[in-house]
Amino acid sequence: MIGVELPPETVLVFDQEEDLIVFESFAHATNYLEAMDVSEGEYTAAYSPEGRVLVLTAPEGPEGRVVLTRTARSDRADLERRVARYWRRHQMGRSPRDPLRTARFLMDRDNRPRAGWLSRVTALLRGNR
Repeated sequence: MIGVELPPETVLVFDQEEDLIVFESFAHATNYLEAMDVSEGEYTAAYSPEGRVLVLTAPEGPEGRVVLTRTARSDRADLERRVARYWRRHQMGRSPRDPLRTARFLMDRDNRPRAGWLSRVTALLRGNR
């Protein structure tokens, strides 16, 4: 897709609440996700932005590590359905985007620098909202 660039190992993970977490790499995903949650089925699906099916496992059990594996399967239609549900449920009032643009949107949002509490209080006191 023109204009949308993502890191080559971008991962989209959906949870039971149909929320979506986007990771820049397999390493980011496996370091962030907890084996206990994977073991308990908290995450319902994982995909590459192009629709390649990824599998999350916790082979050592709830206290072990998380493993993310590529499969040969692709299911772009299911990914698009899940992304559309994510927009309806978690981004109400915003126009839905395709999986690539959604991944870029969430990565940009999550990587935006945040002002510390002192900066926010100072801005409020100055009338800058």
